[in-house]
Formats: sequence, C-alpha cells, structure tokens
Amino acid sequence: MSLMSKLEAAKEKATQQQFEVTITELLKKTVTVTAGDRFEAEQMVSDFWRNSMYILDADDFHSVEFEAKMPERALQRSGNGKEELAL
Repeated sequence: MSLMSKLEAAKEKATQQQFEVTITELLKKTVTVTAGDRFEAEQMVSDFWRNSMYILDADDFHSVEFEAKMPERALQRSGNGKEELAL
C-alpha cells in the first residue's frame, strides 16, 4: 500500500463515526381459544405462552425495524477542571 493510500485510508477512518443500531423483530401468531370474554381469552393465551405451549419462531416473522443512534458519551473532568466529552 502506497503512502498516499495509507494517508487516504487514515483520513477516511478519522471521519467515520460509531453508531449503536437496535434491531427489533416482531413475531406474530394468531390462536383461537374458547373463553367467557376477551380478558379471559387474553389471560389464557398469555398463560399458555408463558408455559411454552406457544413457541413463536421464524415462521411467525412479521416485520423488522432498524434504529441507529450515536452512542452516549460520558462527561469527564480534565486536569484543568473543565468538562470534556470522552471519545
């Protein structure tokens, strides 16, 4: 790699920033139960799910979202008493 290429690569890397990207997947499954009312139906299915009677997997995939944000940087005090961002 030539000196010029190394300098260009270093310059490009210096302008790069880090991001925290959250990946959220939504799985959905519809089941039919017999119950006295809506609340009871939801409670039954919730209990069944908690007891692993319903396992959602890739076949139940509904959607995905990606959200990027800058990482939080901690403030720290420098030797002269001023607050600075820790990079």
